[in-house]
Amino acid sequence: MGKENIGIILAGGVGVRMAADGPKQYIKVNGKELLAYSIDSFELSKRMDAYVVVVNNDSDALEYVKAEYQGNIVAGGETRNESFKRALDYIYNNFCDCIKIFVNEAARPMLTPEIIDDYFRLLDEYDYVFSAAHITDSLSRMGTQYANRTDYVLCRSPEGYIFRQIYKYFSKDTYTTFPGHTLPKKKRGYPYFEYRDNIKVTYSEDIVIVGSLLKDRFSSTIRKEL
Repeated sequence: MGKENIGIILAGGVGVRMAADGPKQYIKVNGKELLAYSIDSFELSKRMDAYVVVVNNDSDALEYVKAEYQGNIVAGGETRNESFKRALDYIYNNFCDCIKIFVNEAARPMLTPEIIDDYFRLLDEYDYVFSAAHITDSLSRMGTQYANRTDYVLCRSPEGYIFRQIYKYFSKDTYTTFPGHTLPKKKRGYPYFEYRDNIKVTYSEDIVIVGSLLKDRFSSTIRKEL
């Protein structure tokens, strides 16, 4: 049987807003790099057959990730969209049996193998799946004009797609950083609201938050095993 379900980890950011010494995907949280949390979940997934890691396009990053994590390592582009397109091209050229893909950002370490498997399962019925969140604060357009928050939803990674569809319609020059927007309107999407602790590490204070949550998760797992 071929490799039908392929994962993508986008790990090519530079972490400008973190004010850190290096890219945030290599910052350690509870003794483990952010990137490693996604890789661990990918490897524990029951439905994922292989995965691709997209890193910064420089020799040091490429050599480090290849040595530390091995696997399919791809040099990213200048933007998220360009990096995503390079991952799609790599899959097209190296995994001819690919049917579904799952995409996560290395800066989102709260991912679990169960969530990955849910996305792949939902792709049996839908054309794409994305992590969604309701807007709970007041919302307005620029100029203090009222906007009904129930008309909107936040679109986040992780995402899942039928590979041939997203490969056909996505362009690195698209107007949006959410690839699902590039699919024809007739395609059916599933907003996945169940992933509620989907925190993206953007600022230094986020490290403290995810560190505490991940520690609690690990402690809970130990208690269940005991």
